[in-house]
Amino acid sequence: MEANWAKVWEDLEVFKPKDDGSAERRYVLDMFPYPSGDLHMGHAEAFAMGDVVARYWKLKGYDVMHPIGWDSFGLPAENAAIKRNAHPAEWTYKNIETQAASFKRYAISADWSRRLHTSDPEYYRWTQWLFNRFYEKGLAYRKNHPVNWCPKDQTVLANEQVVNGACERCGTQVTKKSLNQWYFKITDYADRLLQDMEDLKGHWPERVLLMQKNWIGRSEGAEVTFSIEAAGDKPAKDVTVFTTRPDTLYGATFMVVAADADLAGELVTDEQRQALAGYQEQVNHLSEIERQSTEREKTGVFLGRYGINPLSGEKLPIWAADYVLSDYGTGAIMAVPAHDQRDLEFALAFDLPVRVVVDTGEEDPTVSRTATSGDGKLVNSGQLDGLD
Repeated sequence: MEANWAKVWEDLEVFKPKDDGSAERRYVLDMFPYPSGDLHMGHAEAFAMGDVVARYWKLKGYDVMHPIGWDSFGLPAENAAIKRNAHPAEWTYKNIETQAASFKRYAISADWSRRLHTSDPEYYRWTQWLFNRFYEKGLAYRKNHPVNWCPKDQTVLANEQVVNGACERCGTQVTKKSLNQWYFKITDYADRLLQDMEDLKGHWPERVLLMQKNWIGRSEGAEVTFSIEAAGDKPAKDVTVFTTRPDTLYGATFMVVAADADLAGELVTDEQRQALAGYQEQVNHLSEIERQSTEREKTGVFLGRYGINPLSGEKLPIWAADYVLSDYGTGAIMAVPAHDQRDLEFALAFDLPVRVVVDTGEEDPTVSRTATSGDGKLVNSGQLDGLD
């Protein structure tokens, strides 16, 4: 029965939009699967959802365009082909045909005349065209940045592809490698993206909007310059940190530099260089998700240098740690452990001072082991005492 109706639908072009202006139009776009083999139940789940939407609009009388395609370009296809001693095109397009046959048995309401493969020149010429527009507008740029690297597959991995520190495909221990890459200046549009998100409230789930805001990652704050004392043959220098809480500057009791930032290597004394190198080797095996996890025990290495608090004149020890990321702000922070949970955990782990500078009425962080973040009056803050 299924095969019979599939043939009828195909002959009648039931799911091909008329596009003649006779009905209001709707466009339903699903993710494109990667052709690594046949479909699995994850595909069934994902495409059922798109199919429900497409069929719903069609039954409501709308002219629906519901294309289908495959995300078939890139290093994974090449690696799969190498593994099987086959040409990437041969392996990839064979899998596409296998999946296409399964999709047709599955009977999703796709318009098969609008079938796309990202590995077709007819498709990727447009991604290249789009890239050129970004480049011409100054929105595409190159920079060095550490990435997850699988030495066996010789490929970059997304954080999600690193499982327990290993490549999800081959199980090899993943390391960090600095590569020169292309980036898009999405930060130029952060304000507009966040502003437009207001229009989605009540229409999109709150948890999705929160994920999007976190992904955009816009932070408002100030840059504060700390003088770094000379040490041995290392001259004094200035280091600028970014902080969202400049009002808590008197509460800074130490500084932290991202372990994989160039700045860590510039600041470390000769006596501490070997310890830093060993620590960086450990950090190289961690994903950014692991580094930012609130579950992980805080680790770090003292760099042998001290910064000067520009307000109090206090000497602050400078540490390298994995919980600070090199691409956030300047890759260095002033640590205010009484009012930042990750800083507090680091201070408690290494017996560093914790100074409350905002009196919120909450329990002392060294007792509760929880940083305070509410509003209150400034205390222990010199001329700022008593201010909100």
